Amino acid sequence: MYMFLPFLTAFIGLMLVWFEKRLAGLVMLAITVGILIFWFRIHATTHLNISL
Repeated sequence: MYMFLPFLTAFIGLMLVWFEKRLAGLVMLAITVGILIFWFRIHATTHLNISL
């Protein structure tokens, strides 16, 4: 369920860029990437047993 959040933030960022709010779109992109990095670190270390 919580993995829906990166897709939501990416979609909001895309809409912001579409309406020429580039700085806000870049902020949303940074939030999306941050969420994905955080999720991957937690998921990789606990479920996939990959040491990052």
